[in-house]
This record gives sequence, C-alpha cells and structure tokens, in this order.
Amino acid sequence: MLNFRKSSSSSVERGWAWIVLLGCSVEYFVILGMFKSFGLFFVQFQRKYNTSASVLSLILSVQNIIASFSSFIIMGVGTRYFTERTMVMFAGLIGLGCCIGNAFAPSAEVLFFTQSFLFAVSAMTAHLPSMLMISKYFERRRGMANSIANVGGSLGGFVLPFFLTFLFSEYGLEGTLIIAGGLYLQFLPAGLIMRPIERDIHINEEKDRNGIVLHKEDKECTNNLLSNQTDKKNVIEYEIQGTYNGSCTSLHKTVNTERKSNSLVNINSNHMNCSVRSAELFGSSLDIGSTVSIENINAGRSQHHSLSTSADSNRNCCLKVLFTLFDFALFKNPTFILLMLMAFLVAPGSTIVVTFIAPFAKDNDQSTNMIGYLLTLCSAGDLTGRLLFVFISDNKVIQRSHMLTIALLSNGLTCLLASFYDTFAKLAVFGFLQSSFAGTYYSLINVLIVDFIGLENLRHGLSMTTVVRGISVAISSSVVGNYLAYSSIKINI
Repeated sequence: MLNFRKSSSSSVERGWAWIVLLGCSVEYFVILGMFKSFGLFFVQFQRKYNTSASVLSLILSVQNIIASFSSFIIMGVGTRYFTERTMVMFAGLIGLGCCIGNAFAPSAEVLFFTQSFLFAVSAMTAHLPSMLMISKYFERRRGMANSIANVGGSLGGFVLPFFLTFLFSEYGLEGTLIIAGGLYLQFLPAGLIMRPIERDIHINEEKDRNGIVLHKEDKECTNNLLSNQTDKKNVIEYEIQGTYNGSCTSLHKTVNTERKSNSLVNINSNHMNCSVRSAELFGSSLDIGSTVSIENINAGRSQHHSLSTSADSNRNCCLKVLFTLFDFALFKNPTFILLMLMAFLVAPGSTIVVTFIAPFAKDNDQSTNMIGYLLTLCSAGDLTGRLLFVFISDNKVIQRSHMLTIALLSNGLTCLLASFYDTFAKLAVFGFLQSSFAGTYYSLINVLIVDFIGLENLRHGLSMTTVVRGISVAISSSVVGNYLAYSSIKINI
C-alpha cells in the first residue's frame, strides 16, 4: 500500500506550492489548448463523416451541457470521497479514452458519446480540482497563482493549433488523435505532485459540556436533538398526570427519575409501579384491565411514532443527498446571488465573441491567410492579458472586483464599436483588445469566489458558476447562431 505525503499549512505559498502550480499549469495547457483547437478537428470530422455543421454543432452543445451539470457531481461527491490528485489522474485516462474513441468512431453518432460525454467529464474532472488546489495552496498570492495557471491555458491555445496542424499533415486525423491522447497522459505526473493539503479554515467552534469541540453545524444539531428530547419528556409527563389524576405527586417524582436515567423502558416499568402504589395509598379503583389498556395505547403510540420516524428518515436521506451535491443555504447570501448573476451576464461576452471574429472578418472581405493572422493576434492578446494580471491581480491599490468591472466595461465598449472595424488594421486592434479584456473574467472569477464567500465554499461556488456559465453560453450561442442564419437568408433574398 502506497502512502503519499501530505502538505500542511506551512506549505502555503512556499516550497511545494509552486510545484503544485506547475502541475495545474500543465493541466490548463492541455484542457484549454484542446478546447480552443477543436475548430481544427471540427473541419476534419466534417470531412470524414460527410456530415453537416449543424450535427457537429449539436455535439458541442451537448458537450457544454454535460460539462456544466457534471460539475455538481464532481465538486459535491468527487471532492468528498476522492482527493484532487486522484481525480486529475483519472481525468487523464478518460481523456485518453476520448481521443482513441474519436479516432476510431465509425459514425458521427458515436462522437456524441466519445466527444460530448468523455471530453466534458475529463475536462471538468481535471479542471475543477486544479482550481481547488491553487486556492488551497495560495492565499496572499492567490490572484497571481490563478493568473499564472491561466497563462498556461493561453499558451496551450497559442501553441497547440500549430502543433496539431503539423500532425494532420504528417499522420492524418487518426494518428493526430492518438498523439493528442498522449497529451492527456501528462495528467498522471501532474496529478501525482498535487499533494493534499490540510488548511486551517477558521470555523466557529464551541465546546460542549463534556469538553468536546463542536462546529457550528454540530452545535445546532445537538441543540435541536436536546430540544426534541425535552419536548417528548414533557408530553410523557402530561399524559401520565392526566391518566392518573389521583397520584400526581408520585407520578411527577417517577418522571423526574426517568428524566435523569433517559430510559424509555424504565418509564413503562415506573408507570406500572406507580399505578399499584397509587391504588394502595389513595384507594383508587384502578384495576389490571385498565392498566393493560393503557399499555396497548402506549404500544400503538410507539408504533405510530416509529412509522413517522421512518418517513422522516427517508426524507432526511433525500435532503442529505441534495446538500451533498450543493449547499443550497448559499442562496441566502446576497453576495453569492450577485456572483451567479454576474457569471450569467458576463460569460457570453468573455467566451463566444472570439468564435465569431473569423466570420466577421470574412464578411469584411478578408482573405483566408489574413484571417489566420487575425486569430493569431487574438491568441497573443489573450496571452498578454493573462500575463498582465500575473503582476497586478494581487495589487492592494485597486480591488480585484474593480479590475474585473473595468475590464468588462472595456470589453463591452470594444464590441459595441464593431461596425467601425472594416479594415485589417482595425480588425487586428479589435481582436487583440477584445481577447485581452475577455480573459480577465477567467483570471479573476476563482479568486473573487474565495474573496466573497470564503475558501470553505469554493467547491460549491465553482460548481454553480460552471453551470450558470454553461447555460448562459448555450443560450447566447443559439440566439447568435439563429440571428446569423436569418441574416444570411435575408441577404440572399
């Protein structure tokens, strides 16, 4: 049995933390690089299966949906039972299976599983745990660390298209996919260096009467349990006093004795003893038949209580499963709701604009070679923006939320002036600036989640942000695509 080392809080932002950041940068390089290079495979798949672009676009839509909702399971269940190291290494094997499946897929329908499902699961299983590791290993330099990891993703988007283009010319589609599968195997060494770290997260703690440390949630559960037990004892006392009206004093003493012993069996035996004793002392007419009937009533009440307890237990199990996937109490936090609203509104402008720069340049009579240069400038702008935030993301002069606001406003203004970009020089400036501003969201969103809702809620924030972002991008992509189709039909008419 292998015993891997763990890191302590002393490793935060020193020593092994930078090795972990290197592994996370490798993961970003492969995942984001392959994601941004899928357009090259898109053309090859369309040629191989002789299918329409709408079918392959549907594959991407399904991939986006699976990636969004699988984040709940990965962050809710995966991080609870597995370490980030295990999940990243497992993601490498899934990615290898994805590329091999794509290489030998007999039809476009098979791609719905190999590309949509396997790639989405592999990407989320590697990407989300890597985000967690960066936030756990870095505190004061968390913004810089996330920016460095995103630089790795930008390098992947810049380098892999040239590398894959060379592979297509030398080995064809199948050979290129098999070699690309080998890139996912880099997750094995990258995952091995991701040591689990035990961070001292400040949680409200309080000791109970026995000196045991209770967390805030445990304290609430304990208080509720004690309250329920007290209510049940009060009900028992009231019923006994009502049944045996002539022996209130003796019964009260018996219930007090039971309250100290906390035994329901002793309650029933004390009932019997108290009944006989009250008949002897006060001359009550209570007989054996009435005592048996009271026992039957108590038995029926006990059976009804067990049935209701079983129903409550089943309901609590369902709630426990839901709260394992996500902490719905976060929706009571206005800051969390604001973050999700921001993710929904900002994600399309930070994600899909670069997809439509190429057709936009084509509508402005730019040649294929010039469009290639334009996309290269967009990648350079994205890389420049990520490098810039390596140095300014942890600056104390301006808050990170203000940085994001300024960048997003600049991105919006740049896109609103699109009608003025009618030459290659203007298109180049547009592509460079838009890519630089758009990358700010991905450089800072993980850090802002920690700043606003805390490190202990990061996994829930990441999963919900991924889902909201995926829904927003899917809706906006569909709307933009339908609008372009309608515009082209109108022009042809």
